[in-house]
This record gives sequence, structure tokens and C-alpha cells, in this order.
Amino acid sequence: MVHLSKRLQAIADFVEDGDRIADIGTDHAFLPIALVEAGRVPFAIASDVGAGPVAIAKQNIADAGLNAKIDVRLADGLQGISENDNLDTVVIAGMGGELIVKILAAGISHLDGTENLVLSPHRDTDQVRQWLSDNEFGILDEKILEDEGHVYEVMLVGHTVPDVPYNAADLAFGPVLRKKRSPLFLSNLQRREEALRRVLNGLQDAADSDEIELKRADVEAELDLVEGELND
Repeated sequence: MVHLSKRLQAIADFVEDGDRIADIGTDHAFLPIALVEAGRVPFAIASDVGAGPVAIAKQNIADAGLNAKIDVRLADGLQGISENDNLDTVVIAGMGGELIVKILAAGISHLDGTENLVLSPHRDTDQVRQWLSDNEFGILDEKILEDEGHVYEVMLVGHTVPDVPYNAADLAFGPVLRKKRSPLFLSNLQRREEALRRVLNGLQDAADSDEIELKRADVEAELDLVEGELND
């Protein structure tokens, strides 16, 4: 049996039992293997753009005796899936937010609009939320967790427009995470506030230029947003 890390387990928890899934950027295919082994999903696609990860995934799946239930595909982003796969959930995780946005933008035509997305960017989560908002996706649920010293956010997304448009704080911090306000969410914001203050102090000592002024304004705006959330 595959043992999932806390991060992968949080992603797995957003997959509904009985779903047909695709794991994009599957790497070693640990997520689909664990879900199939547990009897939670009947079929999975393990897709990766790299020949090396695909070879490892194939070997791991064969070792688990799951060749009949997990299909490994060498493909860039969503290019390897289609409506004919009848997918319920598509997972895109383990990469930066900018890359997730590129994958979604380039591959949206490969989705039929009924799938849930489970997204977990390592950084630039705000860029992902902005793209989702711009393209009429809604965030149904979110989690924040710490795994081996790193803080991760995981979001469950559906092709539905939220009742109230997301504001700047929703995009920056997560509309659901803001409502839950977990201790980790708040401590992560406090760390972010401290980091921004250090950057701002460094900029105060820098020689004045248009570039420095723009950077200072951006940091001050982000700091205001963080402080407003902490004091909410």
C-alpha cells in the first residue's frame, strides 16, 4: 500500500468516492495508486510531461498490479485527456501557480465543464484564483496545511460562478480559508506580514528610482491587505 504525505492526503480527501480521475503532473503516480488501492476510485489517468516520471509511474503501477485501472499517459498538461475519458475530477498539483494557469488556459477545451478540479500550487496561488475568477470557476472548498516545514494550500474548484464576486482579499488569501480562519492560516499571515515589513525596511534604505518607488508601492499595498485580514 502506498503511504501518502500530508499534502497528497489533503488532495486525496477532495476526491469523491467513485470518481474517475486524472492526475496531471503525476510524477511517481502515488496519488492514483493510493486512491485505487483504497477502492475509492475505479479508474485513474496518471499523466506527466516527462518521460522519466512516466517510466517510474508505469513501474510503480505495474508493481501494484493496477495496470487495468490506471492508464499512464505522456502528455503536456491536459492535452492527454478528452471528454471520452468521462472524468469526474482532475488533479493538478506539485507545481507553481503560473504553470497551473498555463495548463488550464491551454487545455480548457479538453474538459467538458462538469469536472471538479483539485488544485494545489506551491506558490502564486493568487494567480490561480484570479484565473479561476476570470473564467467562471468557483472555489468550493479550501484547505491549508503544513507538511515537512512547507505550507500548502489545496482548493476544490467547480465550473460555477460564486454568488458574490471575489474581492482582492479573497484572491490573495482564499475565500474559504478566510472564513475558516484556522490557526495555521493566521500564523502564515503573520509570517507574511513580518516578511513584507523586512522587504519594506530594505527598500527604505535603497536609492530612489522609479523602479524602487513602484516596488515600494506594491509591497505597501500587499502589507495593507495582510494587515487588514489579520485585523478583520
